[in-house]
Amino acid sequence: HGRAQCVFAPARYESGDEMKLLEMTVPAREEFSLPLRMAVAGICALHDVPVDVLEDLRSAVDESCDLLLNQDYKAQCLTLICEMQEGSLHLALSAGRCGNQQAENPADADMAKLIIGSLVKKVDLEQDENGVHTVRMILPGRV
Repeated sequence: HGRAQCVFAPARYESGDEMKLLEMTVPAREEFSLPLRMAVAGICALHDVPVDVLEDLRSAVDESCDLLLNQDYKAQCLTLICEMQEGSLHLALSAGRCGNQQAENPADADMAKLIIGSLVKKVDLEQDENGVHTVRMILPGRV
């Protein structure tokens, strides 16, 4: 049809003695936040992250998905990148946009940043004139 399509892409990862990088792309629909949360849980388990910290991170991923799915322009897909860097877990959740404007009011980015920031060590939102397109989070590795 000439339209860009986003399909569930298998996770790509790089490893040595332990998994260092995971990249996963899913369609931009609310129900696909579950596989993203499960991927985050798997990475956390591999890096001995305590369960209470894992639960906070999964909540941060949920909040990030909600923020990215509720912007001025409709998201086509969500891409999660998890990477261990210098003993900390770095996560980036990005929305690939399709260019169609949404009718609903966008989510409050400041409120989302406040909520996510209460759950992780550090959070940054990347945005342009069309709203937030990437949420970056850092969590200490072996807490």
